[in-house]
Amino acid sequence: MMKFTHIILILISIVLINTGCSNEFQVTEGQTEIPVVYGILSSQDTATYIRVEKAFVDENISASTLALDPANLYFENISVKLRHVSSGKEYPLQRVDGNKEGYKRDSGIFANAPNYLYKITRNELAFVPKQEYKLIVAKNDGNILTESSTKILTPLSDAKDDVGPKPGTMSFGYNSEFQIVWYPDENSVIHDVILVINFDETKNGVTIARSLDWTLTSGYSEKSGSSNSYSLGTRGKAFYEFLAGSLSPNESGNQVSRYFKDISIKIISGGQPIKDYINIGLANIGITSSGEVPVYSNMSNDARGIFSSKTQFFRSGMTLSKPSLDSLRSGIITKKLNFQ
Repeated sequence: MMKFTHIILILISIVLINTGCSNEFQVTEGQTEIPVVYGILSSQDTATYIRVEKAFVDENISASTLALDPANLYFENISVKLRHVSSGKEYPLQRVDGNKEGYKRDSGIFANAPNYLYKITRNELAFVPKQEYKLIVAKNDGNILTESSTKILTPLSDAKDDVGPKPGTMSFGYNSEFQIVWYPDENSVIHDVILVINFDETKNGVTIARSLDWTLTSGYSEKSGSSNSYSLGTRGKAFYEFLAGSLSPNESGNQVSRYFKDISIKIISGGQPIKDYINIGLANIGITSSGEVPVYSNMSNDARGIFSSKTQFFRSGMTLSKPSLDSLRSGIITKKLNFQ
C-alpha cells in the first residue's frame, strides 16, 4: 500500500525534499489568520492528506507562546474540498488527526497534538493523470480563504519503456559510466533518482535483510536536449565507493558476511510549483513539519503554501552483471565487505 510520502517529498524525497526546521517564525505584520497550505496530489496514493493552518500575530504575546496553543494553529468552521475542473464535481475532505493516521507532527516550538489534516481516500476520489484539480479552502459562510489548481502527473511505466536501463542487469565498471534515462510527463520537471541496494547480512550466526538507499541526484531538472527526456550519468566506481563508505568491513571483532540480492530503481518526480519552492531554498513543507510559514506560494488571496502533484516510479529485481558482481566480491574497494 502506498501512503502519502513524501516528495517531497519533495519532495522531493518530495516532497519531494525536506530540509531543516527553524524556530524563527515570520508573518506579515498587522495580518492575522493567514492560511498556510500544503497539498501534493498523486494518482498512486491510497489516501491524500492536505494540511491547512494559520499564521498569527499578537503584539502582546510572543510567537513561541502562541505556538503552544493548537487553537492558534488551526481554523475552525472551514471547508476543504477538491474540484475536478473539467466536470465541476466537488469532493469534500474530512478533518482528521494526523497523529492517529500515522503522521506524527515533528517536535518543535509548535503544538504537536492534535495534528489536524484534511483527508480523502482514493475510493472517494481517484485522481486521473493529466486532469486538473482545484483545491478550495473556504469559511462555512462560503467566503473563500484561498484556492489553487494543479494537473495530476502521469506515472512513469515499464510497459511504455519510460525508464532505462530496461529490466534485467545493471553494470558498474570501475572505468566506465552508467546511465539512467527517463521520459516523464511534460509537467514533471524536478526529480530524485535513488538506487535501493538489497542484500542479506549475516553476523554472529544471525541473517537479516538489509537495504541501502543510494541517492544519485536530488532536485534534478536538466533535460536532455529539446525532448522531454532526462539522462543521469554516474561513475561506475561510485557504486563500490558508496558501499564501502556505508558498511563496516569484515574484520576481527566484526565477523560479517553479505549476500547481494538485487537493486531497485526509484524515481520521484514533482510539478513546477515544487521546483519553484525548492529553488527558493525554503524548508518545512511536509505534513509532519512544525509550522514555519513558507515565502514561496502558489495559493491565492495572499495565503502561503504550495499545491502541486507528484509521482513515483519503482522497479525492483535489477541484478548485477557477472563482472560487476566479481568486482563487488573481490575488487580493491569492496573486498573487505565480504560479499559472497
